[in-house]
Amino acid sequence: MRDADGTLYLHAAGYWFDARDTNGPWSVLARPSKTLSDAAKQSSAKSAADPMLPASGKPAAQAPALLVATHPAELIVTDGPAQLKPVDGTGLLTITNTDHAVFVNPTTNQYYVLVSGRWFQAATTNGPWTYVPGNQLPADFAKISPNDPKANVLVSVPGTPQAREAAIAASIPQTASVSRQKASTKVSYDGAPRFEPIADTSLRYAVNTATPVIEVDSTHFYAVVNGVWFVSISPMGGWTVATEVPPVIYTIPISAPLHYVTYVHIYSVTPDTVVVGYTPGYLGVVVDAQGTVVYGTGYVYPAYVGAYYYGYPQTYGYGASFALGAAEGFAFGFAAGAIWGCASPYWGPYWGGGYWGGGWNNVNINQANFYGRWGQGTVTHTAGWNAWTGTQWRGTAGSGYNPATGAHFQGARGAAFNPYSGNYAAGRQGSFANPTTGREGAGRGGIVGNQYNGNYAAGRQVAGYNARTGRAGAAEFGVSGNAQTGQYQTASKGIVTNQSRGNAVAWNNGDVYAGHDGNVYRRSDGSWQQHTSNGWQTAQPDQRTGSDLDQQRDARTTGEQRFNQHAGGFGGGDGFGGQHSGGFGGGDGFGGQHSGGFGGGNGFSGAHFGGGGFHGGRR
Repeated sequence: MRDADGTLYLHAAGYWFDARDTNGPWSVLARPSKTLSDAAKQSSAKSAADPMLPASGKPAAQAPALLVATHPAELIVTDGPAQLKPVDGTGLLTITNTDHAVFVNPTTNQYYVLVSGRWFQAATTNGPWTYVPGNQLPADFAKISPNDPKANVLVSVPGTPQAREAAIAASIPQTASVSRQKASTKVSYDGAPRFEPIADTSLRYAVNTATPVIEVDSTHFYAVVNGVWFVSISPMGGWTVATEVPPVIYTIPISAPLHYVTYVHIYSVTPDTVVVGYTPGYLGVVVDAQGTVVYGTGYVYPAYVGAYYYGYPQTYGYGASFALGAAEGFAFGFAAGAIWGCASPYWGPYWGGGYWGGGWNNVNINQANFYGRWGQGTVTHTAGWNAWTGTQWRGTAGSGYNPATGAHFQGARGAAFNPYSGNYAAGRQGSFANPTTGREGAGRGGIVGNQYNGNYAAGRQVAGYNARTGRAGAAEFGVSGNAQTGQYQTASKGIVTNQSRGNAVAWNNGDVYAGHDGNVYRRSDGSWQQHTSNGWQTAQPDQRTGSDLDQQRDARTTGEQRFNQHAGGFGGGDGFGGQHSGGFGGGDGFGGQHSGGFGGGNGFSGAHFGGGGFHGGRR
C-alpha cells in the first residue's frame, strides 16, 4: 500500500515494512498506525493476501530481510556459515546446511548449484552464476552414490539411470474416463473477458482469468480445468466436455504462457464418456535437450494485474527440486513453500481460489492424479504407472440412484501389480440402500500377495440390515498362506441377529451351526453339541434338524476341498497380476514395500481380519 506522501507499506511474514521505493531498502515498521491496520483489513476483506507465515502460523522471532528482484532469481540460504562435507563416491564437496543442492569441485574451485533441474556454476557463492549444460558437468557428478543424501541430483545428471527413469516418468500420462453429462465448469473473469494473441499462432487467450481459455474462432472457445478439456460457443459458457481439441492448440509455443495446456489430451470418446489424460508437462515438468527433466520452461511470462492478480508459471524463485526413490517414485517440490508458506505456482491444476491457492508444495507426478478432484460420479476410472518402482495400477468406480424409490448404490474395484518385486493386490467394494424396503448392505473383498515367493492373503466381508424387520447380519472370511508350499490358514466368523425378537446366532472359524429349531450347534469329536445356559452339552437333535446340520457341514467340507485344489491360483499373480495392472493401492501402495510380507497367517486372521477387516494391503 502507498500513502499520500508516497511511502510504501508491505505486510509479510507477520511484520510491517516501509520504503520510499519498491526496490528498497525496506525497514521494519515497529509501530504501524491504526489507519494502516484498518486499511489492510479493508483490503484483505476484498481479496485475501498470502500472509507468508511459517507453518506454525506465528511470526518468526526476528523479521526477515526483504530482498527485491525484478528478474528471475533464486534465493539460496544456509543455516549459518556454509558447512562442507565430502560426497560419497566422488571427489566433490557439498554444502549440507541448505535446502538447495550446492557442490564444490576442489580441483577447479568451482561452485555448482542445481536450480529447477538446471545447473549453474560460479567461482564464489557471490556469483556471477552462469548456466552449465548437464552434459558438461565434471564426471564425478555421475559417480554420486545413490545412498548419498544428495543423490536426488542424479535425476539431473545426463546418462544416469535415475535421469533416464525420470525422463520416462515425464512421458507417461495420467488418464481418466470422464462423464460427458456430469462434468461441468464455470469460468470467472476480472470484468468482461479480455483476449490477447498467442504469438506465432492464430489463437487468442483470455488474460483476465485464472482458467486457461483459448479462442479458436468467434464461436469456439476451449478451456482446461483439472486436466479436462471443455468447449463453448462463448467465453461465458455454458461449458461442456470437449470430444476433440483442434490441432492448432498443440502448436502453442513454449514461449507462450498457456504452453502447459498442450500436455492435456483426449484419447477416445463414447456417447457417455471421454478418456482424457495429461503428462507431467501440465504440471511444469518437461525434458530438456540433454534428456533430463527440468522444472518450468525458463521463459518469463507477464502477469495480469487488475482487481485480481493472475500470474503464470515461473521457473525460478520457489526452490523447485526433484526426488526419485523406490517408494515415492519421481516427485518434485517447492522449498520456499515449505519454509515460509509461500504460494506454490497456482496455474492450471494448482489454482485453488482465495489468495494464491497454495497447498500443493510437494507433488508426486506418479501419484498426484488431478482427476480425483472430479469425484466418482464424474470420473469412472483412473490408471497410471510408476516408471521407477514399476507399479502399474487401475481403478474403476460407479454409482446409481433411483429417484422413484430412493434406492442408491455405489461400487469400486481396482488392482495393482509390480513386476519387479512381484507384489500384487486387488480389491472391490460396494454398498446399497433402499429407504422404501428398509434394506441396506455393504460388502468388500480383496487379495494381496507376491508371485515370486508365493505368499498371499485374501478375504471378504459382507453386512446387511433391514430396518423394517430388524434383521441384521455380518460375516467375514479370510485365508493366508503360501502357494508354493501349500500351507494356509483360514478364518471365518459372523453373526445374524433379529433385533425385534432379541435373538442372535454367531459363529467363529466355521465350527458353529444354526439349526432350524432355533438352537446353536457345533461339531466336536464326531458328534453334535448344543449351546445351553450351562455351556456346550452333548446333544441328539431331531431327524429334521440333524439332517440340516449334516448338509451344512458337508457343504462347508466340500467348499474347503475345492479351495485346496485351487489355492495355487492366489499366489501365481495371474488373477490380479500382470494382466490386471490397476489402482487398488493408488499406484505405490504395493510397490517395493511388501515383498514377502503377507505370510504367517496374520493378514486376515486374528486382529487384522477379525478386528478391522481387509487391512492386509495397508502401507
